[in-house]
Amino acid sequence: MIARILTLVALFLNGLPASSLAAGQAPDYYLPAATDYAASVPSPEAFFGFPFGEWHLSSYQLDAYLRAVAAAAPDRVRLEIIGHSHERKPLHLLTITSAANHARLDEIRRHHLARWSTQAPAASSDANAPAVVSLGYGVHGNEPSAMQAAVLTVYHLAAAQGSDIEALLDSAVILIEPLRNPDGSDRAAQWFNQHKSLTAPSADPLDREHNEGWPGGRFNHYWFDPNRDWLPLVHPEAQARAELFHRWRPHVAADFHEMGSDTTYFFQPGIPTRNNPSIPAEIVALHERIATFHREAFDTAGVLYFSRERFDDFYAGKGSTYPDLHGSVGILFEQASSRGHAQDTPHGLLTFPITIRNQVLTSLSTLKAADTLRADLLRQQRSFARETAAAAAASKVRAYVFGDDGDPARAHAFLDLLRQHRIEVRPLLEPVSAAGQAFKPGSAWVALTDQAQFRLLTEMFVQRTEFEDNVFYDVSAWTLPLAYNLPFAALEQAPRSGDVLSAAPEFPRGQLIGGHSDYAYLLDWSGHHAPRALQRLHQAGILVKGLTGTGLELSPTGGTRARLAPGAILVPVGLQPDKTPLIREIIERIVAQDGVTVYGCGSGGSAGGPDLGSPSFAPMAAPRVALITGSGVNATAIGPAWHALDQRAGLVPTLLDVAQLGRADLARYQVIVFADGAYDTGITDPTVAELKRWVRQGGTLVLMGRALQWAARKEIAPLEFVTPEHPVTGRLPYAGAADNEALKRVAGTLFQAEIDPTHPLGFGFGRGQLALCRTHTIILKPAKSPYETPAVYTANPLLAGYASESNQKSIAGSAAALALATGRGAVIALPDDPNFRGLWHGGQRLFFNAVFHGRAITPVRTGGDSAED
Repeated sequence: MIARILTLVALFLNGLPASSLAAGQAPDYYLPAATDYAASVPSPEAFFGFPFGEWHLSSYQLDAYLRAVAAAAPDRVRLEIIGHSHERKPLHLLTITSAANHARLDEIRRHHLARWSTQAPAASSDANAPAVVSLGYGVHGNEPSAMQAAVLTVYHLAAAQGSDIEALLDSAVILIEPLRNPDGSDRAAQWFNQHKSLTAPSADPLDREHNEGWPGGRFNHYWFDPNRDWLPLVHPEAQARAELFHRWRPHVAADFHEMGSDTTYFFQPGIPTRNNPSIPAEIVALHERIATFHREAFDTAGVLYFSRERFDDFYAGKGSTYPDLHGSVGILFEQASSRGHAQDTPHGLLTFPITIRNQVLTSLSTLKAADTLRADLLRQQRSFARETAAAAAASKVRAYVFGDDGDPARAHAFLDLLRQHRIEVRPLLEPVSAAGQAFKPGSAWVALTDQAQFRLLTEMFVQRTEFEDNVFYDVSAWTLPLAYNLPFAALEQAPRSGDVLSAAPEFPRGQLIGGHSDYAYLLDWSGHHAPRALQRLHQAGILVKGLTGTGLELSPTGGTRARLAPGAILVPVGLQPDKTPLIREIIERIVAQDGVTVYGCGSGGSAGGPDLGSPSFAPMAAPRVALITGSGVNATAIGPAWHALDQRAGLVPTLLDVAQLGRADLARYQVIVFADGAYDTGITDPTVAELKRWVRQGGTLVLMGRALQWAARKEIAPLEFVTPEHPVTGRLPYAGAADNEALKRVAGTLFQAEIDPTHPLGFGFGRGQLALCRTHTIILKPAKSPYETPAVYTANPLLAGYASESNQKSIAGSAAALALATGRGAVIALPDDPNFRGLWHGGQRLFFNAVFHGRAITPVRTGGDSAED
């Protein structure tokens, strides 16, 4: 049936004048003209009041249309809201199948999930089992042909009449997520629509319509790339998506995207040598078999396309790879983008309707493939569990053990992530020593490799440094315990462990040791949510101080002797007696909601180290933070800083556009953050001079990525860099130039750093070590002063991922963080993003230390005495 549809669509297209494609089109441009549609279901053109593709739809228009279709075709379509975006926009799911299947949908789902088990029922039950197909659209907001194609696909499946469509709906359960990123999509739609010329769209690639203003619509509310969030699950959109995936575990999961306007259309398979090694061979084979259906559709329609190049299937947190690791066939589709309504390209005029049509064609060819290969997909589903069990049995690794690093709240966040991915975790019941680390019952857990999620578990914990192909489309490593900076080890013998944790882990409440006090409280800074606890106190106007130096010992009333490391927060209640009740209330919230250990102090004397009235306790004013945003700034670098402050610390920063920097009163801010970006053309020399003056007068300037190089060029800070050497001898083939040059890059590799826990940037790092994800070759030399390089990469820093020997040698011993005292202020240089993708819970502390403790960085005179102003 779908083959006939595709042929009819192609015949219609071949007879359509190219000049008319710049406008919106009637439904039969996109859908088969010979198909009858139920009049009771509103067509997109009738509902929206204009030819489809003439305007970009908003998420609100989409929501209204989906509700109308679901109301008009309840026998085929069920609409539900599976979550909401950050901006509280609904995330829709349409379940489309026959009325008979809807009547037993839960039974179908339960039997379907059972087939993923080694205890699956007999194969004879597969005879009437439908294929389960997921069609996901619009994870990148400025790739709008995807969402628009979803509208037409929904209309066709809901309204098409005849025996062929009835047969398809009987043999398939179709799950459609029409818009996975409504926040970004609305930004893009607004831009494209408001810059469209109304006489006719401008096809000039330089037209404003085709060049979005910063940050563009690709990203979500916090400027993250949502298609990199399948593994981290940082955002509500990804969390809802993951929950849906595990609710159904589809046979086929299609993911619709756009790419550069000068290309054509890509569908998988990707580069054969760059498949994730945990993907089953049968999934790779099915990629190729399903691709024949897309080729047939595009050959008939005269559409250019390509496969087996440019894109890979390696990073486990991408929308096509994540399903593959679960036995689903994840398929990436990439349509050349019109980036607006019409654009001149090397392949001719590319219009919005053309891009929509092509996405509809592959939506239908995906359904045809799943329908035709249904028996093979069911066989693959059954074999996946057996093959996964066999791979687990053959693995030398029998278990992974990990501990809480003395921070139960950080471990809780990791446990919750594992739960969302259906990883089975058990409490450790016996002490284990491995990889130079000790793991103890009560603060450590075990994930046995003998479990259904063996493949994903392996990808989460593996430290892979050797690859079939050393070139990657995205990152080459993502070892999750390293991202959380938790101690872990792979074990060849499983230790004794308890029952699988069956529910969401309970948040670890902190302790109030010594009871409430009218004198003072001390807060341990090592807790994951200590920055949030501190911000609670700041917001309430509570006077606080931070412990510098080497730490102290306490003997709290009713408690055992305890040692507090540098960074501990002092709340001197006696200096603000009128706030005693308020402070008590906040302390209770900190213990219960932030999981922080608090000590009630009845005396100002310590059992060892500085007393509470010592100058070692430095005043901590509430920091006002400006994040530099706008043209030239890497949105995915500053976005995680915004998210960390706003969502994890409760501190609302100022998003200061780079164009406003020269007019801003910098004295309003205590901290200014320049993330990775290109700043040479956006900031004038007078503004640079003012920024230098602001630092000398007490400001904390935080630099990341390329901002370090800009600051060095502008002499804001005396930063020096290492240039890796990549000697080449003789001639090389021109065709291999791109891959050869790619081997010189560092594009998502994990490196080990040592950090000084007595330095303000190292506060809370009890083990004195930290893994960071490096995505470039900006290699920073240590400072000339021995006290200004609080973090350095180790002599053998590579932990996971690819880096050439030359890059490894250059990174070894280089600075992972500099803290340069300048006048009364400081410049903090962080070559690598400590908030990387919101996943780097371990590195995030480095950023929070810069924000909250940066003012404790003071000059050191020769001889060790602190300088005084």
